[in-house]
Amino acid sequence: SASTSKNNAALVQSYMLYDNERQILGCCDEVRPSTKTRDDDEEEDEVEMFYATNKRYFMFPTSGGDDKLLQIRQTSFGCGRLGATVWPSAIALASLLAGDKYRSSIQDKRVLELGSGCGLPTLTAKEVCGSQVLATDYWEGREGLIVGNRLVPKELFGVNLAYNVGCEPQNLDWHDELSVFSVSTNFKPDIIVGSDLVYYPDDTEPLLQTLDILLKNGGGGQSMLLILPLPPTAEREALPEFRRTLEGGVGDKDVVMDELEMIIRSASTNEEEIHNFLRIRI
Repeated sequence: SASTSKNNAALVQSYMLYDNERQILGCCDEVRPSTKTRDDDEEEDEVEMFYATNKRYFMFPTSGGDDKLLQIRQTSFGCGRLGATVWPSAIALASLLAGDKYRSSIQDKRVLELGSGCGLPTLTAKEVCGSQVLATDYWEGREGLIVGNRLVPKELFGVNLAYNVGCEPQNLDWHDELSVFSVSTNFKPDIIVGSDLVYYPDDTEPLLQTLDILLKNGGGGQSMLLILPLPPTAEREALPEFRRTLEGGVGDKDVVMDELEMIIRSASTNEEEIHNFLRIRI
């Protein structure tokens, strides 16, 4: 990450996140820096040796008035599977965390991200909000894993995630209760965040169990914030069941759901793209 100004970067596209009353909840710009970035002098690492990569840059407003430039390295599907690229829901979650409502409330708090992928929300919480962070996702170990039909990222996916967030991520399998319990008691998160987590129907029950464990065994007064994409721009087979199950609450905690809209505007064509999300808060 680095501090820079919009004068030193060419705008690629802008993102504006709204609630259902058309109040702006957060925003960021995707840019192309004209000045030197953090890794121009870095040597090629294992990820770049074995897989195609590209970098994206996101500019977030901060409470001090300066803009904060965050760099994310994307990798190929062969390495990262579904976590190889930055999905719109991750940008929506990062924008929400960096917005006025959340930024100050999670400062110095312990933020755990589930299904981090490229890690943009984790990096935003760390660099823009001043949170203590733990990025988690699931990838193969050196010995390989038997995972049935699940599309599990390769071992170097974890290396790429660590590169992006600037700290060691945790390999976390929602299907392994002991692993989840260990993470919850060791890190003790104050807030659990995640985006586009409800992908496979087989993961729905383990994800609900994971949320329950993290909320019960984390830090004091834990809360949760999830951003999940909605049709028509995204079809997630498991979402209806997940949504119905959460309507009854998680453990003894109430669940609040509402729908958000993000408008992506291209700087070159001025065309707009609209994405809708379900926000889940506990």
